[in-house]
Amino acid sequence: MSLSRLLCATCLTLALAGNALVPASAMDTRSPPQAGSFTLQEPQARLKLRLVPGTTLATGYHSPFYQQNPATGAITLRTDGLQPSIRGQTAPATVLREGTAWYFQQTPADMNASLHIDIWPSDQRVIIGRIQSPHGAIVELVADGHRSQVTVTVHDGSSTRNIVAGTIYPDRNVSYAISSRPNGTLVVVVNGSRSVLAMPMAGTALVMWFEAVAGQTGWHMPCHGDMAQVTFTSLEVRHPAP
Repeated sequence: MSLSRLLCATCLTLALAGNALVPASAMDTRSPPQAGSFTLQEPQARLKLRLVPGTTLATGYHSPFYQQNPATGAITLRTDGLQPSIRGQTAPATVLREGTAWYFQQTPADMNASLHIDIWPSDQRVIIGRIQSPHGAIVELVADGHRSQVTVTVHDGSSTRNIVAGTIYPDRNVSYAISSRPNGTLVVVVNGSRSVLAMPMAGTALVMWFEAVAGQTGWHMPCHGDMAQVTFTSLEVRHPAP
């Protein structure tokens, strides 16, 4: 083998080896979030929430809790460490809400997201996505910095189930997918780990929608510095044909 061919073969081997070591989230090639497809829910003053429609988000809207990078399209959500409990919520959250509500028996539904956890709150727990209903969350993904894992919490009336859904990469990147099917199947994929669950009975009669979230969990001492921040580099909601 000539020297030039040997060098080419060596370079190719090194390139393939290098790619094998890159986390899946780092190789994510999905398109950036389309802000116009969502409604923003963010804190306003001390006892209110502000709803910002997608038409406003698409024009370059920004606030202390929401920003979209004009170069990359990535969306950053930040919580308010001083925000009190509102409408039964136990901790502050900033939310991108899907524009369409649906019944799980009528349509397949998928949400795919890739994100980076920029700032952990004091308890090292951040809600990063969920299926929501008028009565509260049905399914929630919670990132846990202490254990470097993502937990899926299924709410079924007065009871809850917690299942470890996947690990968090050392670079704090997470890619996830939540899928619902009319037969009652829920599939959650977190950084390549797949969990198959059943739609909880409490959610079978409720209209629901997806939410991308930067949210804190449980009671916390109000403090300017106790906040969570998450940057979504890709975000997509689809309702494919059955």
